[in-house]
Amino acid sequence: MQSFLMLLREHGNTHPPPAELVPLAGSLCRDIQDDLTQMQPLVSAILDSQLCPHLLDNADVALVCARVPAQREQQQAACRLLEGCRVPGGSRELVQLWNDIHYDLARRKLGVAALTPVQKFRCRKRYCWALALNPPPAGLCPDGLKSRNFPREVRRRLQDFALAVSINPSKAQRVRTEFGLTAERVYNWFANYRRCQQSLLQHVQPAQRVVAKDPGTKERRLDRWCHWSAWPRDGVPPQSPDALQ
Repeated sequence: MQSFLMLLREHGNTHPPPAELVPLAGSLCRDIQDDLTQMQPLVSAILDSQLCPHLLDNADVALVCARVPAQREQQQAACRLLEGCRVPGGSRELVQLWNDIHYDLARRKLGVAALTPVQKFRCRKRYCWALALNPPPAGLCPDGLKSRNFPREVRRRLQDFALAVSINPSKAQRVRTEFGLTAERVYNWFANYRRCQQSLLQHVQPAQRVVAKDPGTKERRLDRWCHWSAWPRDGVPPQSPDALQ
């Protein structure tokens, strides 16, 4: 370790760092990753160095440097560090560490000793009403961030079937090859579709009762819907004409 620290001080202002420095840092981190007493001074030296961005692009260095604050219950600091990594080819270990950090945060928030598989899935799911929740940084993912959405053609077939045939297909209908999906994925899609329809009815029915009492409400609701449905994808609502004046 002492030889590495000497090299780090010697080449602290060299950009990019010498070719042998980053692999040496990775090898050293890999050797001491189970020794917290040695990890702490090494991590401090790496994070204080101007070469830190280059060193963190090594998966072993990033893993050790993020693990230390996570073990100190500094989860936010560990996440910020992982967000800045650009590991060539990604790293499943770093993705797992990212997920474990968010599992721990969710466990504390819920006040439970351990999360169930469903709670873990909800913790790491990537999108909810177009808002990203806990997606692992793209620079850590071996295959990049994968979309959970089906291709447009597949969604069209599923929606056509739901409208024309049934929103609760039988087992034999779920294995139809025209969907191009496994029976389990078809089942999950229709289950989500039914939940969305039920939620929509719960919102529409009270609105219909209000409109029946006051027909003028319908026009006001329509204007409001046209206004808010124009939200851009960045989530910033458009200002009303009154606010612009």
